[in-house]
Amino acid sequence: MHTRRPIASNRLSPTGAMLLCLLPCLAGCNPNLDVDGALIPAWVIAGVLGIAATIGSHAALVRLGIDRHLVARPAVYLSLGITFICVVWIAVFRY
Repeated sequence: MHTRRPIASNRLSPTGAMLLCLLPCLAGCNPNLDVDGALIPAWVIAGVLGIAATIGSHAALVRLGIDRHLVARPAVYLSLGITFICVVWIAVFRY
């Protein structure tokens, strides 16, 4: 017997609609840093520092011989990058 699959709905759930309405409010939560007269968003600095920490951790993992045992290298380094960016954001900017 053939069973029918439910048709996917294109409607937003009430929670999704509420989050979508709150999204523009979060756009104003971007602190800027003054570096020699140029305003640089703090998330850019957190991103650069997080990527630098990820590159450093890659070098450390290669030196320790752990890198060759990693199964999903792109997923591991993407996760490390996101983690370092969030840690830098929380530790340095505390917004």
